[in-house]
Formats: sequence, C-alpha cells, structure tokens
Amino acid sequence: MAKNKWLLTIAALMVTVSMSAQFPGFGNPAQFARQQAAKKAAEAEKNYQKGNEFLEAKKYDKAFAAYEKAATDGHAGAQYNLAAFYVEGKVVPQDMDKALEWFEKAANQGLKDAQFNLATIYHQGAGVPKNEEKAEYWAKVYKDIIKLEPKKEAAQPAFPFPPRQMEPVVDVPDEQAEFPDGQQALMTWLSQNMKYPEEAMKENAQGRVLVGFVVNKDGSIDEVKVLRPVHAALDAEAVRVVKDMPKWKPGKKDGKAVRVSYTLPISFKMAAPEPEGNPEAAGAQE
Repeated sequence: MAKNKWLLTIAALMVTVSMSAQFPGFGNPAQFARQQAAKKAAEAEKNYQKGNEFLEAKKYDKAFAAYEKAATDGHAGAQYNLAAFYVEGKVVPQDMDKALEWFEKAANQGLKDAQFNLATIYHQGAGVPKNEEKAEYWAKVYKDIIKLEPKKEAAQPAFPFPPRQMEPVVDVPDEQAEFPDGQQALMTWLSQNMKYPEEAMKENAQGRVLVGFVVNKDGSIDEVKVLRPVHAALDAEAVRVVKDMPKWKPGKKDGKAVRVSYTLPISFKMAAPEPEGNPEAAGAQE
C-alpha cells in the first residue's frame, strides 16, 4: 500500500510538471491570467498593424477584417477605426448604432478622438437622435471641448482616415518635430490665425498659455491639452489654434519618423491704447 501511494505521488508530480510545460503559470491563476492577457494584447496589436498596412494599401475589406479581430480583443485604436468604417460605409453599410458601440468602447479606454466624436455625434444628431445629455457627458470626459458648435454645412461629421496613430510617444527624439519653414513661420502663422476672445478682452485677461500636444508620424497634431492655464477663454483659443495648425515636419529617432511630444507657449497680450493726437509717436514705439 505504501509503495502504491508513493507511485501515485510520483504520477501526480509528473502530471503537474507536464501541465506546467503545456500551460505556463499552471498552479498560479493570477500569473496564468496575466500571461494570457499579454498574449491576447500582442495578437490584437499584430492585427491592428495589419489593418493599418491594408488601409494604406487601400485594401479596405482586409483592413476591416483585421481591425475587427483586434477590436474584439480590446485594442482601442482598432475599435476606433472599426467605428469609422461603420460611419464611412466603406466596406459595410453605414450603421451608426454599431459605430457608437465601438466608439464608446474606445472612449472608455481613454481614446480622446473617440470621446470627441461621441460628443459631436450626439450634439449634431449625426445619424442618431440628438442627445445633449450624452453630448455634454462626453464633452466633459474629453475636457478640451469648451463649447460644442454645430456644423452648418452637413449633418454628417467627417472622421479621419488613415486611422488614429497609436505608436508610443518619444520624449527625446534625435530630431525634434518642426513647423513648416521653421520657428519664425510658426510665430507668423499664430499671429495671423489667433483671435483675441471678446470675453477675455472685456475682463482685461492676458498672459501666456502653455499648450502640450503630440506631433504624429505623418505630422498631424494630436492630444492637444492646456498644461498651464491663464483664463478659460484664452485657454480655449490656444487649444483651437493649435488644433488648426497645418501638418508639421515629424520628429525622428534613428532616422525614422516617430510620434513626439511638444510644448508650445502662446502669449496673449492686449495692445496698449494709442496716444491721442500723436500717431507718429505711437508708430515710433513699434
């Protein structure tokens, strides 16, 4: 009996070793769950990148299929792009209910573009009944939206293709991103496109707003946010003008374009009143 018990113990140990070899983390549920989650995330990222490649090659049906796999596995970028397909109606019939479903999944993972689109769709009633309560909720989640303005030209909002870029942000690139034609051109562009808010003028508000944003690999501007606020109206104008900027020259790391973070101070200063009766003196001070 003792011998049989010993043999059973050996057999049990052999089964445990065998199970551990086949299923890493066996015997440690938490570790096994983490390994499975990591495997799932890696597969989702792989399918997401495939979708990007197919999209760039204009193979929309294959891009949709790849995004669908990645989105089902929880990839926020793929969920966003899948929603955009349902909005655009490129491969599948336009379906705003499914678009909202996938936008919400991405938005709940913190994807800013999805949050913004949800606020816009509900505010404009673009393909769905207007719902100001939901619009205001997603606007507050997004935070950068100060006031929702309806578009006059068309009820259907436009969504970006190619998809939102999800690669990591490089804080210290070999070559920093640059506005087209350099820093002086940036200052000129800002001065020509900024508007001093009437509310701020009435309150004599002025100062320097510090804005942070990401320059994507294609030079587009992303993730705009106020790092150092001055006044609500000035902050909103600084965000607006940064979002309206043309594409930049992207930053580089090891010779390749990368997403980089950028901080831009935007100064608001009210012009001093001109001296009465002496325009020449006023011009001489410029």
